[in-house]
Amino acid sequence: MCADHVFHILGPLLVTSGGEPIEISGIRRQKLLAALLLQPNQMVSLDRLVDVMWDDKPPASAHGQIRICVSGLRRLLRGGERDSVIETHPSCYRISVHGEDAVDLFTFERLVSQGRAMIRDDQLERAEKLLKAALALWRGPVAAGLDSPALTALVVRLHEDRLTVQEEYFDVALKLGHHQRIIGDLTGFVSENPFRERACAQLMLALYHSGRQADALKTFRAVRARFSEDLGIEPARDLHVLHQSILVGRLSPAGSPPVDPPAYAVPRSDGHRGRRPAGVALLSRTSPNPVTADPLEQLRLENDLLRTERDGLRRILSLWLDLSDVDLGVPAY
Repeated sequence: MCADHVFHILGPLLVTSGGEPIEISGIRRQKLLAALLLQPNQMVSLDRLVDVMWDDKPPASAHGQIRICVSGLRRLLRGGERDSVIETHPSCYRISVHGEDAVDLFTFERLVSQGRAMIRDDQLERAEKLLKAALALWRGPVAAGLDSPALTALVVRLHEDRLTVQEEYFDVALKLGHHQRIIGDLTGFVSENPFRERACAQLMLALYHSGRQADALKTFRAVRARFSEDLGIEPARDLHVLHQSILVGRLSPAGSPPVDPPAYAVPRSDGHRGRRPAGVALLSRTSPNPVTADPLEQLRLENDLLRTERDGLRRILSLWLDLSDVDLGVPAY
């Protein structure tokens, strides 16, 4: 592969060579290339590519048209004398990209890994810069402008990863005391993701430590009303405790948990409105001493638990799909 080829998938599809953009003409070519890049160095079956390009109504000539698109992409992306980034296998294709910065997704994952290592080493300033650089690679939704339900299914995990990294960046900034600097970004993030309780807590802390106690309390009231009206539930108990701590001014300048916080019972009501349905619950209401750590750390641990459950479900679904493909004689991808 030509070392100068760089593929940008974290936003509208873009390919550059030597810093200059390569025009990928035709929406079908773009969809095909995006599908391969979202599964780099993996076999992608013809049937999967048909789904990406035509959903559930492919023409009789679908396989032939895909081969024509692949041939055109090979000419555009040829590296050496006869090298091509796209490999052909029986009923499958694979894009071969191995440079650590050959795909912006690879760069994102590398920067995030380095940033998390800096957090573990308590080098927060370096961690903040690395996570900020990783997030700056995103130019919009993955493969923006390529309308395909099959592609959308492939980008769900990437979207969730970006949101998690954004929250990790806010955590680091708060610990460094950069409260005022991130209020604008946090406000926009919460507006776009109104049910991510960790981010709501981060915004409350940023406002409070910027001398805006009233706005922090107002934020909680808005969050609580949104949860009640849209979901029929209360926010997590940690958010209630954080609200009470802000109300009585018991937070330290660093945003650590209050000392001897006042007892605060989360309002509950009979029937379903007071219940948090499965998949929304964070920590068990009956867990002993549930608020013994930083409220944001509590939310992080709870989100990690939800992600673990989600990953387990994804593995089960993946196994089911693989078994279905074997039964139907479709090559695995």
